[in-house]
Amino acid sequence: MIDAFLSALVIGAGETYLPAYSLSIGMGEVFAGVLASLPLVSGAILQLITPRGLQQVRSHKHWVVAVSSLQALTFVPLIYFSATHAPNFWTLFLILTLYWGSGFSAGLAWNYWMGRLVNIEEGNKFFSKRARITQLGVLIGLIGGGVALHNKVEIGPFTSVFTLLFVFACGARLMSSWILSRQHFDPIWRKEPKLGFRASWKVFWNNEEKRTFFFRLAPFQAAVFISSPFVTPFMLAQVKMDYSQFMIATGLLFVGKALTTMAIEKFRGSSSGLSLFIFGAATISPLPMLWAASTTVEFIYALQLVSGLLWAFVEVGLALIFFKDLKHEEKVPVLTVYNLLNSVAIILGTFIGGKLLWYFGEKFISYQILFAIAGVGRMAGFLPLYFLAKGKAAASPASVAAAASSSEVA
Repeated sequence: MIDAFLSALVIGAGETYLPAYSLSIGMGEVFAGVLASLPLVSGAILQLITPRGLQQVRSHKHWVVAVSSLQALTFVPLIYFSATHAPNFWTLFLILTLYWGSGFSAGLAWNYWMGRLVNIEEGNKFFSKRARITQLGVLIGLIGGGVALHNKVEIGPFTSVFTLLFVFACGARLMSSWILSRQHFDPIWRKEPKLGFRASWKVFWNNEEKRTFFFRLAPFQAAVFISSPFVTPFMLAQVKMDYSQFMIATGLLFVGKALTTMAIEKFRGSSSGLSLFIFGAATISPLPMLWAASTTVEFIYALQLVSGLLWAFVEVGLALIFFKDLKHEEKVPVLTVYNLLNSVAIILGTFIGGKLLWYFGEKFISYQILFAIAGVGRMAGFLPLYFLAKGKAAASPASVAAAASSSEVA
């Protein structure tokens, strides 16, 4: 639970403000958007070494502690550059790639480790409570970072607020890594097989149901990334939000997710992960078009809150699909391949969005075109997912209901 809170502080006070830092050092709106998404791709590719690394280390615990410590250390060059001179694009890209790569790699092994450490009986209660603690930590970090940036807080030698935020995030992640190092790992788990990428791909390919779902999910994810990396540049550079307004807008997104997550946990009943995901995907599809409807701060606040309320269905649905429907031995290989497929979608979506802004110029009308295309793209990408879910429900409604009754929010 302490690890969850500390890791969430890193997201709220550090990770959330990385696009804002990119804009503050003059990267430009297109480059800031690219830096918000493409390092996820290279990070996901980097995490392909996880199966091979686990074969060498032979301990999920040691691997998680090592790569989470590496993630903490990626803030060190950010601390240096924010306190001295701005890095160039490729230097910042490399730093963020290491940040996301280590994060993805830690997550894969962590899910496997927690599956062994937390028994089935207490799993639902544990992960539900952990999710609430994570949401609280993100909000505290987000608010603290936004207040510090808005008021240009200077403490001791930290003359740049971003330096202060990065030092805080680095310390929080190092502490969470130490907390993880104190947790139990049974030596007998070392004997369980750890698959390389080829074997992981084979496991993924043999799971026809997941293979079909992920291949249909990729176009939808690509459409999401046409606009999502450029929302922060839009708010800061086009709407001219100050850091306190940006903090509130981003915070409302997390508040919306938290409220819906708690409601789903309480009232989900027999709804399956797929049904929750399909509802969420359907409702978020037209949302990008609304970004061009008004630039008033109040409208953006409302849109962010609604986005959070609806995005939670997508995230909880995917969590159930990943963690409930996958067998324990399938988690690391299938999630490894999923991250790679998702990376392809991110590359395609970000390229389209960045190309549009580059072609039409960094101005308001360009964002209107971008958001309209993104909305249409999401709706087109949603249709294959809808027909897949409809066909599955028609084929075996009884089995779907039975599977949903035992699912848990992770």
